[in-house]
Amino acid sequence: MLDPTLHAKADRFRADQVRARVYNPMPRPHWIGQTNQFWYRHEGPEGITFTRVNAETGDRHPAFDHVAVAAALDVSDPHHLPIADLDLTGKSLRIRRSDGRWFDVANGMAIGEALAPALRPGERLVPGGTDALFCRSHDLWLRDLATQHERRLTIDGAAHRGYGASPESNLTTITLRRRGLVLPANALFSPDGTKLFTSRLDEAAVRDLTLLQHVPDDGDPRPVAHTIKFAFAADPALPLETHCVIDLATGAIHHSDGPACVTGMTTCLEKDEAWWSADSARIFFLERDRYWRRLSLHEMNAATGHVRTIHTETTETFIDTNLSVLGLPNDRILDESNEFIWFSQADGWAHLYLHNLTTGALKNRITGGDWVVRDLLHVDTAARTVEFLAGGLDDTANPYHRTLCRIGLDGTGFTVLTPGSEDHCLAMPLKRVPRDHIRPEGETGCYRAPSGRYFVHTFSDLTSLPITEIRNADGGKVDTLVKAALAPDLACAWRFPTPFSVTADDGHTQLFGAMWLPTDFDPAKRYPVIDYVYPGPQRGMTPTVMLTDFMPELGRATLPQAFAELGFVVINVDGRGTPLRSKAFHDASYGKLDDPGMLADHIATLRQLAAAHPFLDIARVGIMGHSGGGYASVRALLEHPDHFHAGVATSGNHNQLGYSFAWVEKYMGPLVAKPDGTSNYTSAANAPLAANLRGKLLLATGDMDDNVHPALTMQLAAALIAADKDFEFIPLLNDDHTTVWGKPYFLRRAMEFMVRSLQA
Repeated sequence: MLDPTLHAKADRFRADQVRARVYNPMPRPHWIGQTNQFWYRHEGPEGITFTRVNAETGDRHPAFDHVAVAAALDVSDPHHLPIADLDLTGKSLRIRRSDGRWFDVANGMAIGEALAPALRPGERLVPGGTDALFCRSHDLWLRDLATQHERRLTIDGAAHRGYGASPESNLTTITLRRRGLVLPANALFSPDGTKLFTSRLDEAAVRDLTLLQHVPDDGDPRPVAHTIKFAFAADPALPLETHCVIDLATGAIHHSDGPACVTGMTTCLEKDEAWWSADSARIFFLERDRYWRRLSLHEMNAATGHVRTIHTETTETFIDTNLSVLGLPNDRILDESNEFIWFSQADGWAHLYLHNLTTGALKNRITGGDWVVRDLLHVDTAARTVEFLAGGLDDTANPYHRTLCRIGLDGTGFTVLTPGSEDHCLAMPLKRVPRDHIRPEGETGCYRAPSGRYFVHTFSDLTSLPITEIRNADGGKVDTLVKAALAPDLACAWRFPTPFSVTADDGHTQLFGAMWLPTDFDPAKRYPVIDYVYPGPQRGMTPTVMLTDFMPELGRATLPQAFAELGFVVINVDGRGTPLRSKAFHDASYGKLDDPGMLADHIATLRQLAAAHPFLDIARVGIMGHSGGGYASVRALLEHPDHFHAGVATSGNHNQLGYSFAWVEKYMGPLVAKPDGTSNYTSAANAPLAANLRGKLLLATGDMDDNVHPALTMQLAAALIAADKDFEFIPLLNDDHTTVWGKPYFLRRAMEFMVRSLQA
């Protein structure tokens, strides 16, 4: 058993524990109408104060009388009000409670009637607010919110050939079903509210994949089989979508006359890769081949369904529309000026280009240089400028830190709006994939005032508390809005990690990482090391800031400290082959999933850190990770046993031929058979190397993982048994891909394993 004192020390640094004790890591502005005023949730030891701010002056005051509103809502604590949203545009205060209902608070703070109709699970409000769109029995329907009358929009939907559906290979289908969560219908309404763009998804030919639930939710002793359509790498049949436009008044359907489009884990609409023209006459959408080597922009006539190709880019590796897997596409349609912005890494760096919307011809490049555009945030068509987050502008600073910039569409007038080398975070939307519907939608806010005259940004790094400032359109500071703070009980135990840079195994590429030390660190001692790994290639592992309100990122920053409290030094490093830098840096991983995260880079990192820090004992090195990190952890033990001595590997994709084609083929390319019966994929499986195991290994997987199938862990376990190798295995019953490391039981067992394996 883990020593209770150590366990308590580590438990302080669980993400949920830290979030409850950090105040204002990233305030999110909600602008009031078209004014330059906003409200935000100000956090303090007593709770939350809804605060109204004038961005022109920095003046602030409570947005309303909290005591009076608490009384009106029949809540005892005025600093813990069940408020999800506010409307401060009128003379009276309007509040949306946490249950989704809007109320008008007036006449002595009495609660009035609901201001907006309640939507049922899976419904989307149609523009105008009188109807709701939903899926039933594979067809699209409308429900009149006043009369409850229902009208069927499509009539030929069928099982695995449904309208507005998300692919069953979206990595969370069974989890959503078990939790009774219904995804909203995939549709994009026209600006005039008269039409919608959607697709019919054909998965009929895709092979079945079954999960066996050993502990059914209803308590029945008989296991339950859950089956979905899920295409693996190299499978011949893939999910396909055919686009169409539906007239909401007449019900007329105009199907695309173009070929069906390959659908990956999500549809075109779920990727936010479709846009209406301002006059509601045309749809523009992106389409790619199964290997992500070709990306095309198409135009579809809403009245006829005719599709024409405007622009196509091809590459020998893969094409991204944003360097971050969480980011929205950086392409934009400017149909009123007959232009579009195209995001490309064709010159080796991620930049923006302006094209003619009719011909697709390049007009001019917008950005350029040995740095990257991270997120295209705003296009001002009147001023002919764009605002975007850039990475790597300062070649002497951390290339993963972001800077807000503005530039003209003609490529002139480049301006840095947020000075300083820290990472600059903004309130902006992220891609909301199906798995995000498992948890409540997070608060987004908007960094930029509707007038464009002011914006709010938060900056920090791994060694500092976040600071949030108000700035004007030219980047001039108006005021400091708030500085983040730690609750006293956390502040007394707090220790920031130590960022570092090292040289990759190639001898010249600079890598960046971080090191977490125990809070009772003694430089005279020798500490075993844990490499907390995730190799991508779709994302890296090392956080850029220590504190944030985005829980997945906060967890990545705080879990290393939890393990450090057990008497370890924990490191993160992003080896070659991960994103957010040059195209060449990312392409280093292409076709090389058998070397996840460039493990030689991790070994080079350990050696350089040990040479600089005598307290590191690299004769005792552990490695741990989840999903791709689980695969990498096992790979490290099997291929580099002299350098990695213990590993915790959860939910690993231990055979790339047993995972989603949409991810694997993007980074491995097509399967190529060899004369000896192997292929270019053969080496990217861990089970054939089972006999190499020398170190300690803990495997775990959820038996209801609808992302990485538990069979891949079971098959690795079978190979280890056949090789007569000792290892530990924890089946996590009824856990899916997202819940494993969030369970206190597993976290305790993982900690016990590392202590037992590396400190004995």
